[in-house]
Amino acid sequence: RGFSRGVLVGNLGRDPEMRYSTNGTPITTFPIAVNRRRQGQDETSWFRVTLFRQQAENATEWLRKGNRVLVEGEISVRLYTGQDG
Repeated sequence: RGFSRGVLVGNLGRDPEMRYSTNGTPITTFPIAVNRRRQGQDETSWFRVTLFRQQAENATEWLRKGNRVLVEGEISVRLYTGQDG
């Protein structure tokens, strides 16, 4: 598991959800689907985005499921394999 900086462009998979940390900091999360063509086939990768403070509040107010977004920041990659393989 490592961190790197990157840019993702995709569509929101659901409306952003905001909560507050124990010290009152707003935290918003939402999934985005990033589509690409690989070896002639369309592929979708899902990323969970987490925003803090003012960005968290803005995202909750302005973004909705299906919106196209560009996200720039640190990316932490973890792989997941579903039961269907």
